[in-house]
Amino acid sequence: MKYGKYSVGCSSVWEGTCNVCDEHKPVTETRDYGYLSKGISEVRAEIAAIKELKSQEPIMTDEELEEELTAPYESGEITLKLTEEEVAFLNECLDTIVENHPTLCPGHTNEDPADVPLFEGIEKKITALYEDNCVRYELAPAMKAYIARYGTIPGPDDDAKWEIFRDTYNWMIGEGLGNE
Repeated sequence: MKYGKYSVGCSSVWEGTCNVCDEHKPVTETRDYGYLSKGISEVRAEIAAIKELKSQEPIMTDEELEEELTAPYESGEITLKLTEEEVAFLNECLDTIVENHPTLCPGHTNEDPADVPLFEGIEKKITALYEDNCVRYELAPAMKAYIARYGTIPGPDDDAKWEIFRDTYNWMIGEGLGNE
């Protein structure tokens, strides 16, 4: 029934091995099932679909496919998005670890030298992220206005100018005087 449609009211059967499923059971002639034309047409349709797929150009090269299938953790670094508060907290945690971890304290000789560079690499990344003014002030409207006016973020030498600008900006917004 899977590959053909029964087309006669009665058919003769005998015990034998089926040429379709290779099981030993009562069998009949293929003519009684329309010479399996239903199954043959399905197989032909599948073959045509496969030929069509084979004739198409691949959507990506083998190298691109391999790169796409490679998990991010296998290709090196993973991107991580953190809030300002999370970065500050991680920075504090790193400081606490340096102060209290016996093998990472300054002046201590570490028995596993691989730990120190690994920790220092993590500490360097978190510290750089913590000190990055773009991250610290990314959502502050005053910082956006400062950049619009001066074309740059305030550097270490501009802290006083930034604080005066920020306070003035916040006062003006609070008083409803505008946003210049």
